[in-house]
Order: sequence, then structure tokens, then C-alpha cells
Amino acid sequence: MNLRRIIGCIILSFFGTALLGEEHLIKEYNPDESFRAAVKFIEKKNYAEAINIFSELAAAQIPEAQYNLSLMSYNGLGVPKNFKDALVWSWKAYLNGHKAAKIQAETVIATITPELQDAVANQIIDELLVEANAGVKKSTLKLGQTYMSLLVQPDFGAAYVWLSIAQAYGIEDASPLLNEVGDQIPIQEVLVQQDEAMKIFKQINQ
Repeated sequence: MNLRRIIGCIILSFFGTALLGEEHLIKEYNPDESFRAAVKFIEKKNYAEAINIFSELAAAQIPEAQYNLSLMSYNGLGVPKNFKDALVWSWKAYLNGHKAAKIQAETVIATITPELQDAVANQIIDELLVEANAGVKKSTLKLGQTYMSLLVQPDFGAAYVWLSIAQAYGIEDASPLLNEVGDQIPIQEVLVQQDEAMKIFKQINQ
């Protein structure tokens, strides 16, 4: 991907999206203005400053910033090329609803080894498990998606557990994924994972 196209992707990843929701607001400053400032740094080829801004926004779970960090890490702009970081940020952007992020993740996966893919998947799973067990409801859906789609060999049993919990929380996107995962495992395992989901659900919500 040439430099002009990368910059275009970064700009479009913000201006082509809807306004950020309340859950993405940053108290210290306006995220929209910060993003625009980062884009200006990109246009001036001041990539290091753009990376600093995108990193703060990405930590606040803003998918557009996470996606841009992936692009920049993958292409070596503002930081040396790092395929691991590129996959981490593209997957997090995907989990947070960025429409182009899964394609970016697939691009990175095609570049790296299966071992690195699993390492990134397990890193993200560990982070999400902490959140889910602390009662962060959206993390249950993200866990199901990651067990299902990021590991080299999907863990459909674990995906079934967390998607069941996400559905119990009323997260609508969980239901079709749960049905899809349920078709991948025998009924005997489905019953086992249902019991496991109930056990974890009670532990989280006791």
C-alpha cells in the first residue's frame, strides 16, 4: 500500500463514520478535535505526533483510532513496522464495531505466523477475561468473537460459554453467533458448556 493510499484510509476511517457514542467520550479533551489534529499531523508527515494522539484515543476504546494504529503499525509510519501490534489494534477495532477492521486483521494474519496469531488471540482473551469477570458486559460478546474467529483453531466450546452469557445480558449480536457456534459442537458438549456458562454467570453476578 503506497503512502498516499494509507493516508487516505486513515482520513476516511474517521470522516466516513458516524459521531462517536457516549461510551467513547474522553473527559480531558474532545475526541473529534483530537482525531482531526492527528489527521493533520499525518498530512504533514509528522507521524510520531499522530501516533501519540491515536494511542490515547485507542486506549479509550475509540475504534477509528485503533484501526489507524493498526494501519500505521503495519506500514511502519510513526513507529517501526510491528505486525503484532497491527493485529492487536485491528482486532480491537473490529470488536468495537469498525467496519473495515476485520479485513485489516485478515491482511495482517496473512502476513504472520500461526504462532503469533495465537499469541495475539490469547493476549486479547486474557484482557477480556479480566473485564468480563469484573462485570463488563460487552466483553462477554468480544470474548465469544475472539474464541470463535481469531484463534488459529477456534475454541467453539469457550465461545459458546461467553456468547451464552452475552445473550443472557441481552446483547442482541450474541444470538446469531451463539447459533452458529452451537452448530459446530455436538449436543453433549453444548450441554456441558451450558452448565459452565451458568456457573460463570452466577459467579460474576453474585
